[in-house]
Amino acid sequence: MKAIYYNQHGDPDVLEYGELPTPNIEPHQVLVQVAATSVNPIDRRLRGGELQEYITRTFPVVPGWDVAGRIVAVGSGVSGWKVGDDVIGLAFTWSIQHGSYAEFLPIDANAITAKPASLSFCDAAALPLTSLTAWQSLSEFADLRPGQSVLIQAGAGGLGSVSIPIAKYLGAKVYTTAREENFDYLRSLGADHMIDYSKTDYEAALRALEPDGVDVVLESLLGNGTAEAAIRLAKSGGCVAYMNNEPPDIPDINERDIKAEFIHHRPDGVMLKALVDLFAVSKLTIPHIKKMPLHLAAEAHRLSETGRTRGKIVLEIQDM
Repeated sequence: MKAIYYNQHGDPDVLEYGELPTPNIEPHQVLVQVAATSVNPIDRRLRGGELQEYITRTFPVVPGWDVAGRIVAVGSGVSGWKVGDDVIGLAFTWSIQHGSYAEFLPIDANAITAKPASLSFCDAAALPLTSLTAWQSLSEFADLRPGQSVLIQAGAGGLGSVSIPIAKYLGAKVYTTAREENFDYLRSLGADHMIDYSKTDYEAALRALEPDGVDVVLESLLGNGTAEAAIRLAKSGGCVAYMNNEPPDIPDINERDIKAEFIHHRPDGVMLKALVDLFAVSKLTIPHIKKMPLHLAAEAHRLSETGRTRGKIVLEIQDM
């Protein structure tokens, strides 16, 4: 099968395009012929050698966890799925080798759901990791409710582009950070207030609008004091969901009774079905998608690393 893979950690140049054996499946898995996948920051971090204390690698590693495609084989222990079913899923594992930047992907049957006919494979591929992460952070962890307020960092990025519609669906007032060139896009997703972080101190700007802080902060940025700022911007008794790091070790968290955690997304086919159904009937807005062919995955990683992309980068693998 055609695949993108790497045999060592490094910059995007370590990504190779070539032939690999089609992987076998375990009894609890299905084999998906992949139509499309998407690029997520975690793909870049793992390729670069980060998080080895949490996630092991078996080289050559095929990156990617998001998948949209068609089942071509069903494990002996799987029920409810058959060859020919169109599905989407999140192929997360704590030991990576056979990812979704390839023509075929083995995935646990409980991590997939049916692809609605109204969604293209490319649209569907943009949704699993971001929508599950957003829902598990905003709804499960933070219990975001109507009338509450939330700050979603990097609103124009992949996670932000899905988190904003989900927060609005949950009834919240949404603040987000982005460059002014993305403000119209963010309004189309439902954001209420945009702050141009490149022109103003976003912490001061948000404090002027919400003197007591916001109920929830979805913090996806790293460094430059953002972890501590997230705590300062949360109301006493509020929540901060960290996407990329553990909460800072500061007394404010306990003194102000702030619930703060590093949220680890998890695959969940039942939850994914509920979310995908909302996208399928336009109750949630599909993010902006930039399509690129699979063999340009290294270029897609370089583009992602600029931090200036809008929405999701989707890799098209084969027509179905």
